[in-house]
Amino acid sequence: MKKIQSIMILLLFVTGMSNVNAQVTTEIEKAGKACKPVFLVAYNTNGADTDKAFSIANEAKSALKSSSVIIKMNTTDAANNELVAKYRLAGAPMPLILVLDKNSTVAGGLPLKEATAAKLIEMVPTPKTSELLKAINEGKSVYVVAYKETMTSHDKAMDNCAMACGKMDNKSVTIKIDLDDKKEAKLLQTLKCDLNAKEPVTYVINKSGQVIGTHNGITDVNTLVASAKKAPAGGCCPGGAPAGGCK
Repeated sequence: MKKIQSIMILLLFVTGMSNVNAQVTTEIEKAGKACKPVFLVAYNTNGADTDKAFSIANEAKSALKSSSVIIKMNTTDAANNELVAKYRLAGAPMPLILVLDKNSTVAGGLPLKEATAAKLIEMVPTPKTSELLKAINEGKSVYVVAYKETMTSHDKAMDNCAMACGKMDNKSVTIKIDLDDKKEAKLLQTLKCDLNAKEPVTYVINKSGQVIGTHNGITDVNTLVASAKKAPAGGCCPGGAPAGGCK
């Protein structure tokens, strides 16, 4: 009887661990399906610092104009090992607040000593940055076409990028961004776009998130492909790098 009881206790313990992991994962997935960014508070001990980190995340959530979610995760709980590995949190200073994009990819993170609500809100990606981060997270290079509706050649620039994507075995994507789009001011500034440009500009970003090419006007398809295949240099993702750095 004691042996049966011991087995039952072990099963309950393991089930409980699975439920904890499932709970955090489910909450993240639920937020992603609802297209809501997440402030993920990662911690390894309960106490004043963890409470303060949660308070800062809550402040950011309240100040953010769009709907968002706060999720807490204990990194010392073995049930969360997969998430710790996924978000590269091993050895990171705790508590740490990660910002997950609306598609659940990591947009950035800050340890408590550096975290403020304003900084966390600044990390929440713009719509086009969200597309960019998603592509990079999938291991794809990106052609970003910055244009204005008045530029008659922007359709041709997009067509050439689409053909380049085909030659890249669909391991790249094209994103277009309107130079007059106020919501994308941060990304435009990061890319150092000329808001007074007279012709479309194509920025080539490799799968590590590094801008490795800038092309004005209509660019030859083969040139675009060659640019995307260039060896990486220094630098990180436009719009913010993951907590563990660029991939």
